[in-house]
Amino acid sequence: MATAVIDHDAGSLSCPVCGAADRIIKTDLTTSGDSRDKGTYFVFLCSKCGNGFTAPEVPDELYKLPPDIPRHSLSGWAQSLLSFFMQRRVARIRIEGVRGRECELLDIGGGSCAFANLAARGGFDVTVIEPNGNNSVFADTPHHVKFVAQHFTPALLEQGFLKPNSFDIVTMWHSLEHFPHPGETLQLLFRLLKPGGIVLISVPNIQSSQARFGNNFWAYLDVPHHLIHFTPRGLAWALEQTGFVPLRSFPVSLEYDVFGWYQTWLNVLSRSYNYFYNRTKKNRLDEDYLPYPVWAKILTRMGIVLLPLVLFCSAFAALVKSPSCVEVIYRRPK
Repeated sequence: MATAVIDHDAGSLSCPVCGAADRIIKTDLTTSGDSRDKGTYFVFLCSKCGNGFTAPEVPDELYKLPPDIPRHSLSGWAQSLLSFFMQRRVARIRIEGVRGRECELLDIGGGSCAFANLAARGGFDVTVIEPNGNNSVFADTPHHVKFVAQHFTPALLEQGFLKPNSFDIVTMWHSLEHFPHPGETLQLLFRLLKPGGIVLISVPNIQSSQARFGNNFWAYLDVPHHLIHFTPRGLAWALEQTGFVPLRSFPVSLEYDVFGWYQTWLNVLSRSYNYFYNRTKKNRLDEDYLPYPVWAKILTRMGIVLLPLVLFCSAFAALVKSPSCVEVIYRRPK
C-alpha cells in the first residue's frame, strides 16, 4: 500500500476515530471498481491511532448497500458454507463462559439474521439492530429473535427500544467499519452492556498481507461503503479508549481469510472488483447492477484452479499472523 504525506490538504482533514488533524497520511487506495459512478474517494491513514478512513465525507445515500437476498436463492454449497461459518461464530462467543445459561445478545448490523437465528436456536435471547427493515422477514420469530429496524444510535435508548446495562454480549460482524464515528458507536455499545459483559468485533484488517497484495483490488477494501479502515493497533486503541479491556484476539479468521484471498486473486487477475462475491453471495445481476467485463466472468468460472494458491496464501498469512480481518473479544469491566 503506497503512501504519501499530505501537504496543503492536511489541515482540512481530521481522523474520525481519534480526532487528530496533524498526522494524516494519504494512500493510493481509492474508490472500488464497482462504485466508480459514486465519485472519487481516497483512504487516509492516521499515524496517531493507527486507523484509516475514507474521505471526502461520504453522503448517506452512497454508502448504503443494496438489500440482502433470501437465503433460499443461494446454491446448496453456499448454504452449507454459510451454516458452517455461522456455527463458528456462535462457538467464538461461547468460549468466554457463556455456555449453558440464558444470555441477552445484541447483534448490530445483523443483515439477514443468519447468525442471530442460529444463536437464538442455541439458547441466546437475541435482539438484532439492522437499518434495512426489509430484512425483518428473515428473523426467526419462533425462536423469539427481536428485529429492530433502526440505525444504531442513541435514539434507540431515548425511544425505549434498548435499555442501558441490559446485554451480556454484543456482536458486530463486519459492521463497525460502516459507522462514520466509531468512537461514539463504541460508547453507546459500552452503555448497553452489563458490567462484565463482552463484545466481539470483526472488521477488515487494512494492514493484512491480503490487503497489501490486493491494494485497490483487495476484496474487503470496498470504498466508499467502508468508512473506517481498521488495523489491529487501531481497533485496540478505539476499544481501550472507550474503557473496554482485552480478553482474546484471533490470529486466523477462516471465514474471511480463504474467501478474501480467493476473491482478491480473481480481482487482481481480472482487473475488476468482486464479481464472484456479488453474483454468489449477494445475487446481484451484472446486467442490471454491475456491468463486468466478459473476462472477469470467464476467469470466475475457471476460478477453482486458484484453490491451491489460495490455500497457500491463507496458510502463509496465518503463519506470519496477518489475518485478513481483525477479530477480537473485549470486556466491559465489572
